[in-house]
Amino acid sequence: MTAKLRPRSPRLVPFLLAGAVLGFAVGGLLAVTGDRIPGYSVTSVLGYFGTIGILLGSLLGAIAYVLADRRAS
Repeated sequence: MTAKLRPRSPRLVPFLLAGAVLGFAVGGLLAVTGDRIPGYSVTSVLGYFGTIGILLGSLLGAIAYVLADRRAS
């Protein structure tokens, strides 16, 4: 008799890290290639957009995790 193998459940941290890295990359790309904002340096705009990208990317990573976890169970 063979045991039924349950699908492995995904791990949360890789989803969050991947979302954060991709979000920072997209935010950084938008900050560097976008129009210059008077009164702000490129590095400060990169910091703002990068932080917003990290937050939104982590949120999307968490949503992807929930969907993958529901599919695995």
